[in-house]
Amino acid sequence: MRKTLFIILILAGFFTADAQPQRKWYEGRLYHTNGEIFDGLVSWTPPRKGEYEDGDMVLYKRDEMAETVPVPYYKVNAFIMGNDSIVVSHNVLFKNSPFMTVVLDNPTKLYTNKVMKNGIPLMINSGGFSGGFGMGVGVGTAIGGGVKTTYYYGKTADNVTKLEKKQFIEVMSSLMADKPEVVAKIKDKTFRYGDMDDLLTYYFTGQMPKRSYEN
Repeated sequence: MRKTLFIILILAGFFTADAQPQRKWYEGRLYHTNGEIFDGLVSWTPPRKGEYEDGDMVLYKRDEMAETVPVPYYKVNAFIMGNDSIVVSHNVLFKNSPFMTVVLDNPTKLYTNKVMKNGIPLMINSGGFSGGFGMGVGVGTAIGGGVKTTYYYGKTADNVTKLEKKQFIEVMSSLMADKPEVVAKIKDKTFRYGDMDDLLTYYFTGQMPKRSYEN
């Protein structure tokens, strides 16, 4: 029993040390619900089921030397993290993962909602904080599992519809109607439901991805 416990502790220490460097920080901006805008470094990763008691959070710090401040979703209107623009959905369906990444910012928008698949859960205590953010929590992480990405479309993040395979041609042709050459490749099935990354690359750059679609 003692030997088993010792092995578990060693593995836990290894996983924690291995997991922490995966936290990446990006130049960004956080729009607080109190109207303030905070420029600095932003970090967010898709949450795991049950990781937070109430929704999700984003981590913020003014610069590399500043303390890390966890900001719960209900104090965030939106944030920019590197090239990603992320908004908060108040739809009850996303109460445990309310952050939606704006993938296509057209009148009807395309969003992704990302959650981590279950792995080996770990919890790192972030300590307490004071001030406008007002929250101290344990920041969770885990080993393995991967990320599940689901696409949604709608005019706002509060009112969206899940993009299903059977709707792919109709919906994406409508969302990308401003670029007929892209729509043509959707309708001739050059790009299919599972090719969203490649389709978006083609839409934004006009360049076909390196993968060959000539069959």
